[in-house]
Amino acid sequence: MPGPMFSVCIAESYKKGFWAGPLIVAGHAIPEMVLAVLFSLGLNRFLNNKLVTGVVGIVGGAFLAWLAFKIFLDVKKGIKVDLGEKGEIGFGPLLAGIWSSVSNPAWILWWATIGASYIMLSLKHGIVGLVFFLAGHELADLLWYSTVSFFVSRGRGRIDDRVYQVALSCCALLVLVLAVLFIGSGLSALARAS
Repeated sequence: MPGPMFSVCIAESYKKGFWAGPLIVAGHAIPEMVLAVLFSLGLNRFLNNKLVTGVVGIVGGAFLAWLAFKIFLDVKKGIKVDLGEKGEIGFGPLLAGIWSSVSNPAWILWWATIGASYIMLSLKHGIVGLVFFLAGHELADLLWYSTVSFFVSRGRGRIDDRVYQVALSCCALLVLVLAVLFIGSGLSALARAS
């Protein structure tokens, strides 16, 4: 789904090339695997609490707003498409994958509802069922975001700086809209909790 991770994948792939996409997915997979284990142990009951949902919405929205602000600052500074040698990727995209997941309340709500249901269904087949579910889920993410990363990184030489800056601004605007929605839903959940 278009969201923070998609926007981060586009931005990181422009800056760091194809491998940003697979590294973002690897980062995204880490908390998903942790959640799968925790849901197997009953975590979904905790996440149904309105107070928890509210705090996650507000904190996640604040992080996404910061991320959008950072992208806007890069555009304002005149960030350019670097057609030269690609910089070392390091752990930037990996951490971006983790943070764009755990800071996204929609991701948490998906795992607390649909994801938890899938885990419970997969556990009917024991640990093998859980492993197959997670493998299929992560491979789907890897295929999609690697495809996005491939086309974005290959298009670097065909896009001028102005188009690049407009694309980044649009991604930042999408992340900012999501941040406002998440903070609003977090405040709403807190109001219902009290």
